[in-house]
Amino acid sequence: MTAGQRDIFYLSAPSRELAETSPYYEAVRTKDIEVLYCYEPYDELVLMQLRQFDKKNVTSVEKQMVDEKEDNMAASDDVDSLPKTDADSLCKWMKTTLGNKAKDVKITRRLSNHPCVVTVAEMGAARHFVRTAFQGIPEDQRYSILQPTLEINPSHPLIKKICTMRTSDANLATLVTEQLFDNAMVAAGLIEDPRVMVKRLNEVLTLALEKH
Repeated sequence: MTAGQRDIFYLSAPSRELAETSPYYEAVRTKDIEVLYCYEPYDELVLMQLRQFDKKNVTSVEKQMVDEKEDNMAASDDVDSLPKTDADSLCKWMKTTLGNKAKDVKITRRLSNHPCVVTVAEMGAARHFVRTAFQGIPEDQRYSILQPTLEINPSHPLIKKICTMRTSDANLATLVTEQLFDNAMVAAGLIEDPRVMVKRLNEVLTLALEKH
């Protein structure tokens, strides 16, 4: 561990490759901290219960993202980013589009390569709940239980394209927004069966190819 690091951070992922390309790891990669990768679900459960080791807090990277107060830089600081007024307007539009699926939609400056990420209060507990108790629970109730927040990267080409497309092609913008949200939920391990996205993916591809 680096000198002065007060927490033992861990990240749960099926493999090292997925951990290193995770939006959650991307969010802390520049902080010069060591992160322990956990590849088995039960590793995460053990660390959740452990809480402390050698007088250091055992903390998931996702929980660190929720607890940490992000530096609220103005959008104008990044020439590649959406202007703040456009970014704020897009957040409101995406929240309306996603409805009860998302507790909130907000801007994040912690991402560079990913368009968005979802955060929940206790990600490890949420993943365990999805794996063990989601069978038979209606979809709308699942989101009210998880209460995920969608954090969008205003510098990413997909996010900027949605911002302009919501007025020029609202149907496609809606489909892409819903798909990005589901992609982020899959990346978080909060959608157990990604086959639920296939129908919408086909609709997105159909609309995209109509222009060629």
